[in-house]
Amino acid sequence: MQEYKYQMHVHTCPCSGCGHISPAELCKALKDFGYQGTVLTNHFFHGYSGIDRELPWKDFIACYEKDYLDCLEEAKKYDLDIIFGIEEMVVKGLEVLCYGITPKVLYDHPELRDCSLEEFSKIMRENNVVVIQAHPYREAPYIPEPSVLPLEFIDGIEAHNSCNATEKMNQDAFDFAKQYPHLILTSGGDAHHVQRLCYGGIKTTTRIRTSEDLTRILRAGSYELIVGETLGKVTPKQA
Repeated sequence: MQEYKYQMHVHTCPCSGCGHISPAELCKALKDFGYQGTVLTNHFFHGYSGIDRELPWKDFIACYEKDYLDCLEEAKKYDLDIIFGIEEMVVKGLEVLCYGITPKVLYDHPELRDCSLEEFSKIMRENNVVVIQAHPYREAPYIPEPSVLPLEFIDGIEAHNSCNATEKMNQDAFDFAKQYPHLILTSGGDAHHVQRLCYGGIKTTTRIRTSEDLTRILRAGSYELIVGETLGKVTPKQA
């Protein structure tokens, strides 16, 4: 039975201020290392966005949509699947990955600029978006207190982060998840450079062509996590 590998956490430029991966580099690396596709999870309005927040809301979102469309066009060369997503900071230092979100949802909700975590969660759930907390135990200067967000506002956690968490941080996430078996778990590379793109992710026997495919597979649990070594790698390898 054929398996498909997908990267679940990647930052491209210019939408992520910290991203250094172009659409061409993204797609070539995915193909070279046996991945069928990726979810674009660029930092959004309250995170490390590379887009001017002073732009009118529609123009701001159009920049994210353009990056997605550019990646989609490049992906045609390799028959890859590119799914739109975002990573947003919802509490100081704590971020979530949004799977199943679309540019239309963002265009329709300019209140995302100013809403609370509760309001953010409500909008996501009304639009069938799966909300996963990114690297919940990551320690970094911008994170005052690593912790899991209130579970009523998220659907799961990123249990394995290949490039921006240590083995202990990932183990803490897995240990937490054992107490709450209903949580959706994901794995991602958190790649900002192409050399670290093809670590982590998920593998499934069903090809993920759309946002609807992605949310259905995540909610059904019909996938496996790709996990492995964390940090310190310069050259990607197949998981």
